[in-house]
Order: sequence, then C-alpha cells, then structure tokens
Amino acid sequence: MRILLPLAVSVLAGPAHAQDTTLAPRITEAARIYLEQEKGTGLAIGIVRDGRTSFHNFGSSARGALPVTEQTEFEIGSIAKTMSGLLLARAVLAGKADLNDDVRKYLDGRYPKLEFQGEPVRLLHLANMTSALPDNLPDLSALEPDPGRFKRAAALAAYGKAHFMADLSTIAPREKPGASVGHSNAAAQLLTYVLERIYGMPYESILQRETGKPLGFTAGPGATGYDGKQHKAAMLSRQHFGDRYSMADMMKYAALQLDERDPAVALSHKGSWFTLDRKTYIGLTWIVSELPGGGRQIR
Repeated sequence: MRILLPLAVSVLAGPAHAQDTTLAPRITEAARIYLEQEKGTGLAIGIVRDGRTSFHNFGSSARGALPVTEQTEFEIGSIAKTMSGLLLARAVLAGKADLNDDVRKYLDGRYPKLEFQGEPVRLLHLANMTSALPDNLPDLSALEPDPGRFKRAAALAAYGKAHFMADLSTIAPREKPGASVGHSNAAAQLLTYVLERIYGMPYESILQRETGKPLGFTAGPGATGYDGKQHKAAMLSRQHFGDRYSMADMMKYAALQLDERDPAVALSHKGSWFTLDRKTYIGLTWIVSELPGGGRQIR
C-alpha cells in the first residue's frame, strides 16, 4: 500500500531493502528540481517504509530564516479532510452515527433544500465528495486578484459558523447526492460542524483527543508561505482549512493510516463510490487507486 499526502508526505510499503541509500539521492534530486521549478523556499519530505521513518529537509522555513526541519509546521491543506473522515469512521463504529444518516439529523433548524428529488444529503456524501454542494461558502471569487490571499484570509476570519449555517439554508445540491464526485470545501466544513454535534465538543478538541494526543503531535515553528508570484502569503485560520502540522506529526499520522488493523482506518479507506472500471474509488475523503503491479495508492 502506498499512501500519498500531496506536497507533504509519501508513505511507502514494500520490500525491505536499503531504503536510505537507494532513495536519498533520488529524493535530493527531486527536491532540487521541485524547489527550482516552483521557486520554493523550503521543503520537507518524509517516508515511512517497513516501520521505519526517514526525513529529508531542504531550504529554509522562510526567506533568510532557519533551515526546515521535521518539526517545521506547514499548512496541510486538504489532508485535514482525511482527519474528518477518520473521526466520522470512529463515530460510526462507536454507534454514534450512521453513514446513511440525513445530515439534517445533526443540524438545528430546517434545511428543506438539502435534498434533490427526494434524496437527502447524507453523512457519507459529505465525506466521499458526492454531496453536490457548492465548492465554497462563502464564494470569494470576487476578491481575485488576491496576492498572498490576504483578502481571502480576512473574509474567512469574519465568516463564522452562524454565517455559514445561514448561507447553507439557501443552497441546494446541483444534482442527486451520491451520483458523481465533485470537490466541495462547503461539504467538508459542514462535516466538521456535524462532528461537533456527534462528539459534543468543538472540532479542535475532538482532533486533539482523537489524533493529536494519542499520536503525540507537537507544535513546532511555522513556515512562511509564498504564492506563485512570491508574495508572502497570509495564514488561514484552522477553522477554515488552515491546519498546520510538522512532517514529524504527518509521519505518525501516515503510519496510523498504513495500519488497516485499526477498524476506523480500514473503514475510511473502504470504497463507497467507484469509477466504471472500479480501479479507482472514494473512501471517507481518501481517493484509492489500484496499481497496475498490484497494491494500492491512497491519496
């Protein structure tokens, strides 16, 4: 099984043989090319293979700053959504929820539009990218151009749960939920609020109890981001997909995801929407592909 957490970590499972001596030169060259082409400042790469973890760090955490280490924190983007999927899987296995539940079961008030031709948006649809909900709430496309995404960060900071739920009451799925895959940050955001209802605590507290504390995550110094034109980038709040973790943290998380003896991990990798050839499928936020030579890639 090969797990890929894009721009953060690759997790490999394969034959045990001189991992460091065979991979290190290739990793160094790949990092050089990446940093050169992307005009990157720093890069952290981590590998888990046969129970062993290695780190490969390049560049600095900001221009003129300290070197990148495995403790440097980066925004992890949509990897955060896989954590929501794991939390949902644990809730299902504990009997606190069912993947087929109508999402409105966990919302205060009425949301009559959260269905299409009688098919409601279900918990599964939020987690497997088939909700057919809009990509973003609020729609911030009018803020472009936005060098360093500072306008976006400011708008999101002022956009709380009450604003989100008010906007949610005005939208409807564009097609029957479950029919096709479509990216939706709005669905992912809604899932975090549903999880708060299921677990009875704030989402950050759930993450800390269920993943951060058991895996031993530790806070480190944060890297400074830059956009494609080398403008210093704003940091998004954790409430709006600005989750930040170090490579050391992500390797612990990757090792957890490699262990499908954990029932929640196995459930989060289980296919619920398939391509026609059934060689690629969606789990609880994970995209799984069967590899030509055998095994799977999970990303």
